[in-house]
Amino acid sequence: MRKLATGLAALALVCSSAANAEGGYWGGTLGLMTVDADIVDDPINFGLRGGYTFASGWGFEGEYTNSLISGAADVFDGRDVDVDIQTLGGYGTYRSFGDVYFKGRLGLIYEDVSIGGYSSDDTGISLGGGIGLNLSPNTNVEFEYTMIEEDVNFWSGTMTLTF
Repeated sequence: MRKLATGLAALALVCSSAANAEGGYWGGTLGLMTVDADIVDDPINFGLRGGYTFASGWGFEGEYTNSLISGAADVFDGRDVDVDIQTLGGYGTYRSFGDVYFKGRLGLIYEDVSIGGYSSDDTGISLGGGIGLNLSPNTNVEFEYTMIEEDVNFWSGTMTLTF
């Protein structure tokens, strides 16, 4: 029982001091949108991100990405076609305290995948996590992994400015 009480007290202490500076932020993200298919070369996506972090460390953010450099897919007749992925997501977030911090996010995402002339869109749950670094009181850099869907993942770097 004492170990449980000690663990709960430690968790309460971490949660009570687990905040970065409260406020809004915006920034740009760039990364590799990996597709789990042997015939696809992965596109590189660029996006915009904005959000708000509360004093508790909890927050929310929105993110839009689109292919900056198209991937390629080998189709059955031996030719390559472009692969582009566009996403729009809304997330609940949590950031731990410190100049080096951990970040988690969970939300809903809309994605549109275009392969050659064929396009397919879907909406679903997205989950991500990463590590961040406070470069200054107004500038952060984050390195993240986000699961877009079970066979599409986004490995990204983001720079944000707080206001």
